[in-house]
Amino acid sequence: MEMTHVVLSLADLVRLDTRSGGPVVASLVDGDVVVALGARDRSLGPLGPWLSVGPDYPASMAARDVATLSWIADFDHVVIAGERASEQATVVRAMLTDDEVNLASDVLNLRGAYNRPAPPRPITVWYALDGHLGDGSVVLYGAPVDAPDTTRFYRD
Repeated sequence: MEMTHVVLSLADLVRLDTRSGGPVVASLVDGDVVVALGARDRSLGPLGPWLSVGPDYPASMAARDVATLSWIADFDHVVIAGERASEQATVVRAMLTDDEVNLASDVLNLRGAYNRPAPPRPITVWYALDGHLGDGSVVLYGAPVDAPDTTRFYRD
């Protein structure tokens, strides 16, 4: 498994062709990545969001955005970054179902919550921590590549 993270401008994101190679996730320097991915031409290939959660953008809002985006954009992976990213990713993962969510953690308490409809296909929720990505069972280790603002993550 290999995944690439690119940090782009909006102008570069709308032209990025991801039809070949492994999964790619993107963050933007000059806009909202969720809105940009929703408006991106699907024929250019799948491209997932890299979302930074925190007090102003909690995991519950990220889950709502991922679920909505999954119906209008093609992607199979999302990365949650920020403080307590692993716990925040657990919240996002739990909220990407049609099921009732009851979850108590250090970052959020949910009782009887729903985030319907669930994405039309499975989405792997990763968390970014200390230069690696994890999904609860797999760890990918990051290494910079020659391209600017690009990190490739590899399985050990």
